[in-house]
Amino acid sequence: MSNNKKIERSEFENSIKEYIKQGKLKLQNDFTQTSQAISIIAQDKTKSFIKNMDKGLDKAEREYLTSLILASMQQAFCYGYGIGKIENTNLQ
Repeated sequence: MSNNKKIERSEFENSIKEYIKQGKLKLQNDFTQTSQAISIIAQDKTKSFIKNMDKGLDKAEREYLTSLILASMQQAFCYGYGIGKIENTNLQ
């Protein structure tokens, strides 16, 4: 039996969710150089992984690993942006 109760979010949860969305939009539109830097870092991390693990990866595997690292870094940026907005709101 499924539970179809609507889960109500707190004001904090709604705020952080909105700020994370704003962070994603900022990264895509306003912080393009930051986005490019994140991409370069992800590629470097992939190269470092291959070197440290002494494991060769084919092109598809390298691209997949790079995309995982890139997505993680972008997500971390968005969460950091959201948390920064919350902290700034609380200080005012």
